[in-house]
Amino acid sequence: MGSILAQRLIVTNILRSSQIFIYDRNLEKLKKLRENYKINISLDKKEVIKNSEILVLAVKPQDFRNLAEELKKYLIKKSSLIISIMAGVDIKYIQALLGVQTIVRAMPNLPAQIGCGVSVWKSAKEISADQKKYVRKILQSLGKEIEVEKEGDIDKATAVSGSGPAYVFLFQELFQEAAVSLGLTKKLARELVMTTISGAVSLERQTDIESKILRAGVTSKGGTTASAIKIFTEQKFDEIFKQAVKAAFDKTQELKKSLRRC
Repeated sequence: MGSILAQRLIVTNILRSSQIFIYDRNLEKLKKLRENYKINISLDKKEVIKNSEILVLAVKPQDFRNLAEELKKYLIKKSSLIISIMAGVDIKYIQALLGVQTIVRAMPNLPAQIGCGVSVWKSAKEISADQKKYVRKILQSLGKEIEVEKEGDIDKATAVSGSGPAYVFLFQELFQEAAVSLGLTKKLARELVMTTISGAVSLERQTDIESKILRAGVTSKGGTTASAIKIFTEQKFDEIFKQAVKAAFDKTQELKKSLRRC
């Protein structure tokens, strides 16, 4: 997600490529970014920190403690703005490990890659109004940004919007397989399913009518749609879906507990 953010900042003209420095252990990935976007790349954390007023932490949560120890060595002006997009890592935990108070925690999602994502975020109380304004600008390069009052809502959003694209892709995959099982070609099935899903979402967005009402409007008693909905209901599709989303949320809590034990 860090490389996606860098690309979007350039594409949306928020930053020039010369203003962005990226550190990654994957040299091939770095070379590709430099080749495509002319971004400054480095295998030296110290160089990146030295040249940065804003640091974006886009590492696996379980790798953060070791990284934090290294970052703190060089660190980091106490006024540095740090944006974390690590799942399940609290603001207070980051503050404690880095010794820096100006932390923003955000959770973007995959459609950010094309500027159609949604980022849920919360800032530490030490963040200034000007810093907040700039954070909004950065996150808007990825799509919609939503500031929440409670940091715990980010964990919940991780299970919804963070993991959500995978749920949609799975539903789309199964929908396509069902269409093919009826005898449609894969190409036609894919086009029908994608257009149906995007059209239905656009309809709800543009009319601002709740999905429950829209669904009822297309479900005639004794009709084809009602027959399909009956199967979903009998198989307790609603419970399965709730359990799946709850499992994603529980995983974020498990991750947080494991970090505290380290």
